Amino acid sequence: MVEYMLGSYLVKTGRMDKRQLSLVLDKMDSVRVKLGLIAVSEGFMTFTQAEEVNTLQSVMDKRFGDIAVEKGYLTEEQVGKLLRQQGNTYLTFAQTLVDEGIAKLEEFDELLEQFRKDGGYTISELDAIRTDDVDAIVPIMMQDEMGSLTDLVGTAIRTVIRLIDRHACLEKAIECKVDSFAPASLQELQMQDGSEYSFFTEDDGGLLELASFFGQMDFEKLDEDALDSAAELLNCINGLYASAQSKAGRVIELMPPVYSNEEVKLSAAHKYLVPFIVEGKRFYFGVAKTN
Repeated sequence: MVEYMLGSYLVKTGRMDKRQLSLVLDKMDSVRVKLGLIAVSEGFMTFTQAEEVNTLQSVMDKRFGDIAVEKGYLTEEQVGKLLRQQGNTYLTFAQTLVDEGIAKLEEFDELLEQFRKDGGYTISELDAIRTDDVDAIVPIMMQDEMGSLTDLVGTAIRTVIRLIDRHACLEKAIECKVDSFAPASLQELQMQDGSEYSFFTEDDGGLLELASFFGQMDFEKLDEDALDSAAELLNCINGLYASAQSKAGRVIELMPPVYSNEEVKLSAAHKYLVPFIVEGKRFYFGVAKTN
């Protein structure tokens, strides 16, 4: 998730284009993060120290960590911690940007700080985003009054990442005042104290991508078949959510999904739209509650 959050920000600010972002995401699987980048990112070493050790590696048959310890730049304990972080998604994304010549290692502190300020994140929120932990990131992007709907959004984005696009991400939730959506797939979740709803609606081609991938068909437009495919995924998400909520004593009954490429009405008092991005295209995952 973090790779697309940062990548789309770099596209928006003109530091890279969409083609470059797509290339970086494709290449991430084959990238092994260098210890020097992690050491600088963690504040264990300066950029100058890391460059010095990289230069020494070219003339010495020794690992980066061994040289850094000999120079007194790192401890053995720090080297162990750095090695455990080589699979970190943020660091892999950063390493790929460096490898592709899109950004320099010494620029990352400044880039992250600008991302934090422009996004309105606190320092602790930025740290959470860098971990790429969905459970830590989702609450940051939600509104305080959403309550259990935040858990529903978390279930949705985890399912989309697992089944549709591992680079999928979400943006900040917005409160919604309209009572109808088109095109849309929607499902009601009934419980003792009222109802919750979740739904998909189109924005920038993302819902069509979602429906095509999940339905294993190349839908040309959001017709009834495509929306039915989206509704099946919605039912899967809500089933996982209901199962998790049952452990907390909440009994949830799923109503049959409804869908239409013209209009789906929803008159719930509290409605929120959460932008999701899959394959570089946006759609909305909506959540609502009556109480």
